[in-house]
Amino acid sequence: MYGGAGPAAMPAVARDRRPRMIGRMTPASAPAEDPKAVLHRIAAIAALGVALGFGIQILVVAAKLLLGGYVARPLLPLDLASGVAWSVVVCLATGIGVSVLRAAPTVSGLIAALFAPLAVAASKAANQMMSAAIGVIGREAAVSLVTLAGLKALEYGLLGFLLARLARSGETRFARFAGTGLGLGIVFAGVALWIRLAAGTVPAAEIAATAINEVIFPAGCAAVVYVGRMMARAGSG
Repeated sequence: MYGGAGPAAMPAVARDRRPRMIGRMTPASAPAEDPKAVLHRIAAIAALGVALGFGIQILVVAAKLLLGGYVARPLLPLDLASGVAWSVVVCLATGIGVSVLRAAPTVSGLIAALFAPLAVAASKAANQMMSAAIGVIGREAAVSLVTLAGLKALEYGLLGFLLARLARSGETRFARFAGTGLGLGIVFAGVALWIRLAAGTVPAAEIAATAINEVIFPAGCAAVVYVGRMMARAGSG
């Protein structure tokens, strides 16, 4: 009924399909990444997080001095310790989700959202440890820890989600990553300033310090994640 061509046609179809099946590499069949490269990337993200924490605190002090604000020198080590602790934990969490695990945007956002309150707690703990070490009493927080932790979880959950989407899309432009952090920071800086102004008058120097922490830091954290992402691409390339 089908003639002599039928049996010969079947292997031909199978041969045609075989290259296409081999060409698709699923996550399960992808080669495992070198653990040393992963650890090197995590260490780089952590080191950049430390540098970012230092840099932000220097900018805060400079802004306060330029605007005539008061800088309590005994409290500088406390602010530095808490700022670096916050920076390392939150940048590591965001960077690991995006550039180490290369997780889906929802998962990356969830990782960052879960670790942001832990970063707030680490910042507070570092502040208290430094306070006890040098015998200085720190200033009272302008916002309750619960409110701060909730805001940071939302902000950095969104940041992790958006950066992971950029990474998944194959985006390699630095401006897109840093711009995402900057835009998100502007939005949440407005919320943070509204909360502080609702509690009373805020000096110009404190407004500038808040703007640096809330606007520049997310952009810097996004830049740290970008570096980790480019290291991942170079390692897999």
